[in-house]
Amino acid sequence: MSQKHKDHFREKLPKKGQPAETASGEKESAFKKIRRALKWIDPFTYVDLYLMPKVNPSGNEWLGIAVYLVSAFVFAWCIYTALGFAFGTGSPMVIVVSGSMEPLYHRGDVIVLFGANSQNVQAQEVRLDLPSLKDTPFSKIAVPEYVQTPETTAGFLLDKIKFSNGKEIGIDRNGSIVVYNSNFTGQPIIHRAVAKIRAGDGYYLLTKGDSINNPTIDQDCGTVYYQDAEKTTPYATEKPCITLYPVPLTGLQGTAVFQLPAIGCAKLWLFDDLFTLAGTGRLPKDFKGIC
Repeated sequence: MSQKHKDHFREKLPKKGQPAETASGEKESAFKKIRRALKWIDPFTYVDLYLMPKVNPSGNEWLGIAVYLVSAFVFAWCIYTALGFAFGTGSPMVIVVSGSMEPLYHRGDVIVLFGANSQNVQAQEVRLDLPSLKDTPFSKIAVPEYVQTPETTAGFLLDKIKFSNGKEIGIDRNGSIVVYNSNFTGQPIIHRAVAKIRAGDGYYLLTKGDSINNPTIDQDCGTVYYQDAEKTTPYATEKPCITLYPVPLTGLQGTAVFQLPAIGCAKLWLFDDLFTLAGTGRLPKDFKGIC
């Protein structure tokens, strides 16, 4: 090799401490460009650029933490509200707090909801010639039929429902999964619709958990006892149950469309498991070792 060619080769080599321009270097540069572009999607970028200089010009550490926490709550509320508007429901997400829908849903799963209507809520349909089912106990419109089984902790399982018009339906797992508020606890219940009853003022649902530890429907309360002669204030039921009356379709929070497994565990650890452990010395009965 001539001296001329040697000098030309040395010029092409990177100097000591200087990175070589390689394919991997080009990729790294492209990655940095993507990161720079994505930072504008991060809402905290705008907190740093516009809010912090005005609220915390001195750079106080504790004030900065407070600003970030408040901003996080505001962003979470905005996202939740936007999802509710997009999905047609005031409650676009709920956390499963019990094992009543196992094996499909588990405690700590987050369920995403769409708004419920008569078209997207599916269940076996029954028509009753009644003006309304509002505040009407299940025992007034139907009779449950059970089968004995050792598979459930109760020793029995609801097999079919006989309605007052003579129609019978079997219990299956083909109906939509819906969310409603229990009029006993005020808490959201995530269960499956097993019957869709049409009355004069609209549709009502009978609901049930999939778990074998839920042997009957939520509304199977037996006789409902009231405090007053007008029967407006119930105080006890013949059998333990989850909610007193068939659930009006218009009262649903939504219908389940998909689940995000276990990401609600943090909320349960902080607000459910910790309180139960402190109050009773035991974890919740549905605790499975994770949440």
